[in-house]
Amino acid sequence: MQPNSLISVIIPTYNASLFISQCLETILAQSYTNLEIIVVDDGSEDDTVQRVKQYPVNLIRQENKGAAAARNAGIIAATGDYLHFMDVDDLINLDFYKKMLEAIVSVEADMACAGYVHERLPAFTSIVTEKFLFVNTDDKMRFANVFHQGNVWKYLYRTAFIKERKLLFDADLRNAHDKVFAIQAVYFSNKIISVPGAVYYYKDRSNSLVTSLSWKKRLIRNRSIAKANEFCKKFAGEHQIKVLSAPRYITYHYALLGILPLVKRRVYNSGRVRWYLLGVFIFQMKQRPISRKVIS
Repeated sequence: MQPNSLISVIIPTYNASLFISQCLETILAQSYTNLEIIVVDDGSEDDTVQRVKQYPVNLIRQENKGAAAARNAGIIAATGDYLHFMDVDDLINLDFYKKMLEAIVSVEADMACAGYVHERLPAFTSIVTEKFLFVNTDDKMRFANVFHQGNVWKYLYRTAFIKERKLLFDADLRNAHDKVFAIQAVYFSNKIISVPGAVYYYKDRSNSLVTSLSWKKRLIRNRSIAKANEFCKKFAGEHQIKVLSAPRYITYHYALLGILPLVKRRVYNSGRVRWYLLGVFIFQMKQRPISRKVIS
C-alpha cells in the first residue's frame, strides 16, 4: 500500500447540526489518517456551519442547490488520490479507509466496495465476508446492483478514474442522482474489489423525510426518480447490460458473495431470510458459473 495515498472524503450537508459532529468524529478517529475531509454545506439555515468550523476540515459553502451539486463541488475541490462520498448522518467502522485503500491499491482497481449495515431495515444489511475481484461487465453490474440501489457511499473511487471519465452527479436531479452516477462509475470501472472488514453504517431517514415533504417537493422527488430510472433504462439498452429483476438479484448476490443478512428473529419470520436460504440453492442449481477472481 502507498503510505502517502490521500483519501478525499466528501460530505454534503444541509441543516445537519444534529449529525455533523458524530460524522466528522468517526472519520477523524480512523486508523488511516491521511484524509482530506471536504464538507460542502448546501445553504444550511441552522448552526451546521458553526459546528463544522470546530474541526480540521475543508469547508465549502454554497447556496441551496441540492446534494448532487454539493457532491460535484467536492469532486472539483478534491486533491486526494481516492474519493469517498459519505452521508452526514452515517458512520463507518474504524478501519474503513485502511481496509478499502489496501484492497484497491493491491489490485489497481478503479473502485473498492464495502459492506454495510442498514439500521432501519436490518434485512437489507450486507456484510462482505470474502474478497472478490470483478472484471466482467455483467458481474460488475450484478454485484453492484446499481439498477436497484445505486448507493455511492459504499465505494472508494480512484480520483483519476472519476476525473478522466468526467463523472459528475446530475444537479438537475434532487433525488436518485446517486443511482445515475453509480451506474456509470460501475460500468466504466476497470474492476471492482469487494472488501471484508470495511463496514458502512447506513441510517436511512428517508421515511421521516418523505412524510414531511410538501406536495410540491414530493412531485419534484417523484419526477427526479422517474428521470433517473429512465436514464438507467436507456443506459442499459445502449450498453447491452443485462438487468436482473429484484428477486433474481437477491438470489445472485447472496449466493455469490456469501453476504450475510444481520437480522432479528422477526425479520427471519417475515420470510426474507427464508428467501435468502432458498436463493442460495436455486442459484447453485440454475445460474451460470460466475466470472470472478477470488483474492487470497
